[in-house]
Amino acid sequence: TTAAVFQIARPLLVTSPANIRGYDGEQQNRGLELNAYGLLLPGLRGMVSATFLRPEITQTSTLAEIGKDAAGVPDKTFSASLDWDTPWVSGLSLNGRVIYTSGSYLTNANNPWQKFSDWTRFDIGARYVRAFNGRPVTIRANIENLFDNNYWLTTGSFVTVGSPRTYILSAAFDF
Repeated sequence: TTAAVFQIARPLLVTSPANIRGYDGEQQNRGLELNAYGLLLPGLRGMVSATFLRPEITQTSTLAEIGKDAAGVPDKTFSASLDWDTPWVSGLSLNGRVIYTSGSYLTNANNPWQKFSDWTRFDIGARYVRAFNGRPVTIRANIENLFDNNYWLTTGSFVTVGSPRTYILSAAFDF
């Protein structure tokens, strides 16, 4: 398990009425991050994570924004995952993950009608490990965003549409 308490000060990104971006003041991100991971039962591994964040505007020339949340920064994120070694096929593991991110504001003004919605995403996958010519080979197949939900990813000044349902197939060879 891990726990972290932190405070990060960074320049505050603002957008002028003429749609010009620049830095004006400071944003302080104060938070708590908790993680736990490990073997739950033989062949079953788990991980949980929670982050609580206060992205506060502490300095800016727009006095009405002091004390408000910085744009694009969610105040809560949670995730949990399981990885299970199947008993019927040696080397085959199945896994699943759920991710939750709270909503965030579009602007530093914190208008409630300009807020991105919170979102939850589910992912599933499989991993197969087998020796080939005496060397381990790992094949992975994953489906991210299993239910094809629409959502916005926001990280401060960066906003993008979340990926639709995505299929990923990969192989790793140890030499």
